[in-house]
Amino acid sequence: MVIAPDKFKGTLTAAEAAAHVAAGLRRVRPDVPLTPLLVADGGDGTVDAAVAAGFSRVRTAVTGPTGEPVVASYAVRGTTAVVELAEASGLRRLPGGRPAPLAASSRGTGEL
Repeated sequence: MVIAPDKFKGTLTAAEAAAHVAAGLRRVRPDVPLTPLLVADGGDGTVDAAVAAGFSRVRTAVTGPTGEPVVASYAVRGTTAVVELAEASGLRRLPGGRPAPLAASSRGTGEL
């Protein structure tokens, strides 16, 4: 059985959601083989899903949305790279996670 969740934004990552679903299924059907397959919609967790699919994570310092440096990741396999806007410029990079459309920058995404 394939377990293929996306994240539950603000509560669980895709990997955590898959682990919880698997734990519940194992309680009632311990004999069924389970295969977690992380999925993402292009937002938070997209790089994690690519890494789970065999890509390598590359960490690098970039400009965060407030102008301060942050460490962000992208995923790479061969000549293909996966860049996630949220890694460098997402809400989690803003103080308190509060949107700041007139002040925040997405420069770091370009740097990735």
